[in-house]
Amino acid sequence: MESSNASPESTNTSKLLVILNPVAGQEDSSKTKSAITEFLDSRNLEYELRETEGDGDALKWAKEAAGFDLVVVAGGDGTVMEAMSGMIDNPHPVALAQLPLGTANLLSRALSIPTKLEEALELATDTGVTVSMDVGNLVSHGRYFAIIAGAGWDAKLIEDATREMKDKLGFFAYVISGIKNLFTLRSSRVRIEIDDQVQNLRADSVAVINVGEIHGSGIAIGDKVSPHDGQLDLAIASTRGSLGIFRLLWRILTKSFKNSDELKYFTASHLKVSAQPPLKLEIDGEVIGETPFEVTVVPNGARLVVPRDYAEDKKLEYTDTNSSPAVQSN
Repeated sequence: MESSNASPESTNTSKLLVILNPVAGQEDSSKTKSAITEFLDSRNLEYELRETEGDGDALKWAKEAAGFDLVVVAGGDGTVMEAMSGMIDNPHPVALAQLPLGTANLLSRALSIPTKLEEALELATDTGVTVSMDVGNLVSHGRYFAIIAGAGWDAKLIEDATREMKDKLGFFAYVISGIKNLFTLRSSRVRIEIDDQVQNLRADSVAVINVGEIHGSGIAIGDKVSPHDGQLDLAIASTRGSLGIFRLLWRILTKSFKNSDELKYFTASHLKVSAQPPLKLEIDGEVIGETPFEVTVVPNGARLVVPRDYAEDKKLEYTDTNSSPAVQSN
């Protein structure tokens, strides 16, 4: 743990809590740490930097953070989500800014956060705005998620993408694992309680989606799936052999998201999923067990720093993170 104070000449009264995961991503952690501290010192910002040593550190520090005006998380999706979960349960929550250091960085990409460290620091400390975002509450496991809770194929591909693969191949480790697992899918008998409906069917994968599009990339897994609409979307995939796999891939690649035999969509604020045989379960890129599970939506549950262009493109209300507290809207 390390701290640094602003110089007496500093006119910025903000105090930052910086949470750094030193084992995230492929870059040398000492260089990353030096780059962060040099940037903050050059801006005469007051901050405290803490390095995680294991699971739960980011959650605990964010949950108990007091006296800070901003929490800055340097790490991958797992570290960011852990800290976000802590901020949701903090009785005095503040905004959270991301410095993407992981392999996939799905949440930061979805919110248009720059992947270059200096640009992300500039956004966090100067140019960013704060918006509210829905989160999913995995009630059955006492966890929150920002992007997805997935049972089946996506959990298997994450489980099989080893640290060694990710160190060598980066994001392509997930691509290779995903293709391999796509052709070994086994369906389960799935029961899903969606608000006041019950669905019984055979499926390979069940995904509770909060973020359905990587902003600006053209990559999407659902139509009009938004983390700002107060609800969750459910996608159920049933491939039924190789032909079904290719039909499913075609629908995703061409963004044909209408209900079909291979892909069904529902919206919900509360749902329960069980499967026989059980399906592996992941949230935001972390395998945490298997079905059954229960999820509810937490509307506007998190406050995140994003680029102004993102907020205005989505027509969201926002506040200037580092200046005026007045709420603005496009």
